[in-house]
Amino acid sequence: MRNNMKVVMLFLAIVLVLGACGNGGKNADNPKREDATLIYENDQSGDTLNTGDGYGFNKFDLEIEVDGKDVIDVEYEVAKGHEAKYVNKFASLNLRDQEAFNKLDPFFVKVVTGKSMDEKDVIAKIMEWFGIDTYTKFDLEIDFDDGTKMDIEDRK
Repeated sequence: MRNNMKVVMLFLAIVLVLGACGNGGKNADNPKREDATLIYENDQSGDTLNTGDGYGFNKFDLEIEVDGKDVIDVEYEVAKGHEAKYVNKFASLNLRDQEAFNKLDPFFVKVVTGKSMDEKDVIAKIMEWFGIDTYTKFDLEIDFDDGTKMDIEDRK
């Protein structure tokens, strides 16, 4: 009788384990079933950093020269698979992709506030962010996600 009880208990344990591991839902074998979609908090409003909409632009290109030498070069583009490049010769930085994103994110969030900014305000904020007092060339191109563009080119 003890052996029968052990066999029954073992059988129940196996049934429970197999039942828990199965995918027996009514749509389990349906190839058109909907899979779960992960939504990040920022994605719920339709803005994501993966599409560029999180910053409000899809392309950002900044070059600053001091005394005729490139000191700041920032390139960010979503269309090419979300690429970034950040060169800051004052800080001895030459970063690409994820390292560049990590450094540029606070800059994009705090300084680049939108297309309605006055050109002089844009230049002043960017110069302050990078700690530069003067420049010989300032060139900024931004393609916003709604199709508008900002193009600032100034030489001194």
